[in-house]
Amino acid sequence: MNNLLLSAVLAVTLANISSAQLLDSKEIEKETSRFRPLTHGGHVRVRPTARPNIVLILGDDMGVDLMGTYAEGAAPPCTPALDSLAANGLLFRNAWTNPVCSPTRAAIMTGRYGFRTGIGTALTGNQSGLLLSETTLPDLLVDYETACVGKWHLAGGQSDLHPNAVGFDNYAGGINGGVGDYESWNKTVNGMTASTSTYATTDTANDGIAAIHAMSEPWFLYMNFNAPHTPFHMPPSDLCPASLCANASCESLGGNPSNPDLAKAMVEALDQELARFFDALAQEDPNAIVIFMGDNGTAGQAIEAPFASNHGKGTVYEGGVNVPFIVSGPDVAVGESQALISSVDLFATIAELAGYSSAAEDSISIVPILADPQLSTRLMVFSETFTPNAPFVATRHDRAIFDGRYKLIRKLSSMDEFYDLSVDPYETNNLIPGLTGPQQQARQAMRAELVAIGVD
Repeated sequence: MNNLLLSAVLAVTLANISSAQLLDSKEIEKETSRFRPLTHGGHVRVRPTARPNIVLILGDDMGVDLMGTYAEGAAPPCTPALDSLAANGLLFRNAWTNPVCSPTRAAIMTGRYGFRTGIGTALTGNQSGLLLSETTLPDLLVDYETACVGKWHLAGGQSDLHPNAVGFDNYAGGINGGVGDYESWNKTVNGMTASTSTYATTDTANDGIAAIHAMSEPWFLYMNFNAPHTPFHMPPSDLCPASLCANASCESLGGNPSNPDLAKAMVEALDQELARFFDALAQEDPNAIVIFMGDNGTAGQAIEAPFASNHGKGTVYEGGVNVPFIVSGPDVAVGESQALISSVDLFATIAELAGYSSAAEDSISIVPILADPQLSTRLMVFSETFTPNAPFVATRHDRAIFDGRYKLIRKLSSMDEFYDLSVDPYETNNLIPGLTGPQQQARQAMRAELVAIGVD
């Protein structure tokens, strides 16, 4: 497609959106021109069309408590678009990530645990970031056109071209770990950075829509929203879900809303923009595979009972590592799965969906589970956080491993913790030192698995 045609298509797609969210014609041209077919030797890259288009969407600091269909939070936000995605796809109850964002994103990109990539906590600007020597997901998808939009948070001190350098054909979004103001932030487009006043959640949706219209098939879109990461705030009023849910937080906030209420309102705005994106995707390719997950659990300032504020983001407790994970597509079963899966598994999963094999040592494809939710691909699931980042010489290293019932937590600075999540899902009763025989056997098996991984 040429850029004028792309502009026309995008203008029609956005025709029913309020004027506050619309791009003007020059902005549409600018957006779509960012996602153009690459040329090699003067020829447009020709791509096969037999393999599926794939969308991977991340919510930022979004645990299971912040999505209505999981029904694990005391008063979850109104999320009809995500609930519909779950109702028409496969919802995973036991999906784990790292408890902070950079390690999760590095694991997705490489299929390797953080102690291998050297990324165990949030990256800052003076650190090396994800090394260019790593084989990344866009590197693997050689016949796919690829785009990344939204938050990156893997560059560290490397240049603003880092998303492109690790393999993405096009990138548009915020390079760093967050925005100081959702309506005033620095946006990078293929290495060029300038300030923007477009609401960050809306901007990511706009760029996602532009990307799916512009890319040649087959394509892979990696879509990273900032919401509901801090700063907590009231979203624009036109992104409130109005009468879609009786319990909508965005519609009922008083004059002094709490952080949990603001985080819920931000999720509702995210859901509204996802509904707009899903509508555009249905017009462009109703058979695309869509994966949605949280990058880690909800921040302690926003988490609510029954989750403890010190068991959220940044910790290897359930509130920090158990996240929404939903897959939808024409060959994906509808229902729920109790299988143990990890964000690191996305590397091998997306590779297999696209027709490639993966040699990443920590990633296990969940494609068999997508066809049969009763299957399992893992006996145990692992998560970690450590400091400092690369090189891996940890002064703090928290590790957690779960076998579907029992969970072991190991820290450098304190004794082990052992929980039976079947009766204690919020990890209030450490069973050590009084383990029964079966519990001791489970602990030994998990210790052995940590040794096999290389992190005991």
